[in-house]
Amino acid sequence: MNLTIDIGNTNILFCLFVREKIIKFEKLNIQKVNKRNVFKIFKRNNIDSKTKILVSSVVPKTKREILEYIQCFKIKANLLSSYVKSLKIKTNIKDKKSIGEDRIVNAYYANILYKNTPVIVIDFGTATTFDIINSDGIYDGGIITPGIELSLKALSERTAKLPLVTFSKTKSVIGRNTKEAIQSGFFWGNVEMINGLVKKVNQEKGLVSKVILTGGNCKYFKGLIDNVVINDDLFNAKGLNYIINKFIDGYEHKKR
Repeated sequence: MNLTIDIGNTNILFCLFVREKIIKFEKLNIQKVNKRNVFKIFKRNNIDSKTKILVSSVVPKTKREILEYIQCFKIKANLLSSYVKSLKIKTNIKDKKSIGEDRIVNAYYANILYKNTPVIVIDFGTATTFDIINSDGIYDGGIITPGIELSLKALSERTAKLPLVTFSKTKSVIGRNTKEAIQSGFFWGNVEMINGLVKKVNQEKGLVSKVILTGGNCKYFKGLIDNVVINDDLFNAKGLNYIINKFIDGYEHKKR
């Protein structure tokens, strides 16, 4: 059994695999990270010394805490940072160390699935990130915009009368009250932003890129973004699992 642990700015995703199959996943809000809650997740999922664990993180402090808790189980945890060189990712980004581990995995796994094909991976997290892989399989760079939930919270906190609303898909562009107006603005605003940025990237590079949507809110955009080949909120976890199987377990994945 494999366990991937993806530590983000808002949540930690624990995802269990048997070979390539997901058998269970759980999210833990980063504000609730403590020894007791991590122990509960490990115990109810029967995590033991035979479990192969890979940890990816964009939050160093939380990563240290998680590793301390895992050590209490006397289980070895592998770090994605130890395998980055083995991934042999080619990139045009000047400062390679500045690339977040989540983005490294997205770019790497997208290129595994669509070898030497232009791909844009859009990840809806605390920030909405666009990672661009060119037709030579090179990680060409990216785009970062404020995340949906973060922006909704900021709008509510920085205004006197606008409420905090839940992000959701809306049928009508025009809202008939304040709540509907905010929901429409965020939903359709993101649809237009994403399609617009994808179009600009393709125009700039002279390409037609395949698009992968992932992250917590990707499901809301099904059928609304051009040229989407994958819409999967667990895409990053599957990429981490691929790395476990290939570099830690030596398991050969089935061909698509």
